[in-house]
Amino acid sequence: MILGSQFFSALVLLFGAAVLAYTTFSFAHVKITDADMEELDRMRSEGLLPATPDTIADFQLLRKKISDIAPAVYLRQEAWLYSYFYLLRAARWARPSAWLDRELHRLHAHQAHHYRVALTRLHALQYPTV
Repeated sequence: MILGSQFFSALVLLFGAAVLAYTTFSFAHVKITDADMEELDRMRSEGLLPATPDTIADFQLLRKKISDIAPAVYLRQEAWLYSYFYLLRAARWARPSAWLDRELHRLHAHQAHHYRVALTRLHALQYPTV
């Protein structure tokens, strides 16, 4: 307890959670601003993603695909990526906006880039050059 008060302890906990959410949001926003948006179109044309775009389902599909091959190519998935994904979904549920949809799309493109890197590494392992 802080200062012998349960109220202050709860207030500090809420403040800490708000700061954590804000820092995750800021860090993730900066990381995905330069995501290659064309990567999603390339993946759709190659058949790696379904032809009909669905941001939530496609993100989860890429997450599953990356987690399947990640141990083989030594690719560590970023923890902030999923917390930002769920934070955006909660914000979008609370107050839908075009900006949140664009941010989810950028996050999806960032994840698609990671999948492309994993596929490239897996291909290099399967077909090594001397």
